[in-house]
Amino acid sequence: MLTTRRKTSFFFWGTAACILAIYIVSFQNVQRHIENQPSSERAEALILPPAFLKIAAGEFKGLMADYLLLKGATFLGGRHDTTQTDMQAVETLFRQSLALDPYFFQTCYLTQAFLAWRGNQVDDAIDLLKISNNHRDWDWNPGFFIGFDYYYFLNDNLSAAKYLMEVAKHPAAGALPGLLAARLSQKGGETETGLVFLKSMYSTIEDDNTRKQIERRITTLERVYVIEKAIAVYRAQYNREPDDLQELVSSGILEKLPENPYMTPFTLEDGVVVF
Repeated sequence: MLTTRRKTSFFFWGTAACILAIYIVSFQNVQRHIENQPSSERAEALILPPAFLKIAAGEFKGLMADYLLLKGATFLGGRHDTTQTDMQAVETLFRQSLALDPYFFQTCYLTQAFLAWRGNQVDDAIDLLKISNNHRDWDWNPGFFIGFDYYYFLNDNLSAAKYLMEVAKHPAAGALPGLLAARLSQKGGETETGLVFLKSMYSTIEDDNTRKQIERRITTLERVYVIEKAIAVYRAQYNREPDDLQELVSSGILEKLPENPYMTPFTLEDGVVVF
């Protein structure tokens, strides 16, 4: 007769084998379904106001939000040649999902992955990410996505810096968003704002390595600020931008150029000091 221990082991491995077999069959069926989807199939979304959706869903708002999100994600994951109309329908599905459940992170993640990167709908993506950001105040990811989109896709350094500064207030975000925010502030012509922010951030940090990183960036921006003020003097005197930073020295405005703590010399590109 089988001992109790052997019976338990046999039951466990038998159950595991059944689950694995079911998974393999299910996976193959899903793959077959995706491969057989007609490329002419289009994404569809009913244009319904959020208030109506909430009333219609009732106590099942969470399930309805998941369904709408899954509907959009399933289409995007299939073998389709997506059109702009398709992406607009997917954006509507994501927006409706957020209206029902603005706390669900997966909607935020798919919005960034598909609308910003794949769908070239950056403004729509930012609009939806702001909904997630306003509701998920404990989570730094939506704000980081927004800041990244403003910087990378829209070349809006100051808007990117604004959101990254908010992200930097989250303890789990680390120092990088704050350092990026200060740098983008400088690129957007707001070096002094970046300095004030970094100094405020420095006063709240306890980790020695992080404090050293911030201190180094503060020193760099202080020296950049000296150069920027010298450029302003040069512009007022000569009614033009200097061709390079050495002109600030040759003109006598600066005795010498400040050294860059990051080793490479400061340079001037399109009127902006680069380090």
